[in-house]
Amino acid sequence: MNIIETVELTKKYQPPKGLRAMLIKSALKEEITAVDKANISVKKGEIFGFLGPNGAGKTTFIKMLTTLLRPTSGKAYVNGFNVVEQEDEAKTSMGLVTGEERSFYWRLSGRQNLQFFATLYGLNKVDIPKRIDALLKQLELTKAADNMFYSYSSGMKQKLALARGLLCNPSILFLDEPTKSVDVITGANIRRFIREKMVGEDNRTVFLTTHRLEEVEALCDRLAIIKKGRICFTGTIEELRKDVLAKGGSPVSVDKVEPKLEDLFIDFIKEEQNVVS
Repeated sequence: MNIIETVELTKKYQPPKGLRAMLIKSALKEEITAVDKANISVKKGEIFGFLGPNGAGKTTFIKMLTTLLRPTSGKAYVNGFNVVEQEDEAKTSMGLVTGEERSFYWRLSGRQNLQFFATLYGLNKVDIPKRIDALLKQLELTKAADNMFYSYSSGMKQKLALARGLLCNPSILFLDEPTKSVDVITGANIRRFIREKMVGEDNRTVFLTTHRLEEVEALCDRLAIIKKGRICFTGTIEELRKDVLAKGGSPVSVDKVEPKLEDLFIDFIKEEQNVVS
């Protein structure tokens, strides 16, 4: 079963015209196609990686899937719901975790932040304390729960973001660089939590974007690569390896070690990025 699916999903940004152009100063002078007829499918219970160079369209694509941005054309389905026509139903089945610290209230404690968002999400008031306590325990934040958010380390802030994304117990979680700016040990703990708890025990589906390719190798069942707004590859790392090697890229080294995802990824995008092998 495909729990996420897009059909010719497209987003174009138009420069302002007429009176609006006179009133609004915009750097956009011509139409830009940020996502161009993108087709992907994600199976229930898998960890799906989404990769691409800066400016490739990753953020725009995720914003459309999470109902934050309306597509210009095409369709997107999350948990069977059309994200435009059934926006409310789609929202209730998903969670979004980003590295954006400004979305928290710095002079509230970690617990108070979670209480605020749980109320905002419409959770049952009786169940909120138990839900928050359970998430704080799972993410090893119980001792720091009543400290002000501004005192948290980068790793603790990211863990609290995970807790917030899980408040509604979503079946699908979108993770945008979940280990950004965290240390090696915290990053490893977060990856273990994603693999063992979120997917292994709770059977959630995870849509992961990251610039840490070793993270994709360690976590993802399949991945997609986007460049210049177009999906240019979807499959497993092994399928990517075969594709690249068939085109003459990233040959196996003399010590018989297979090329890493980093080398495969560079081979796939080097035409656009003008990278020298």
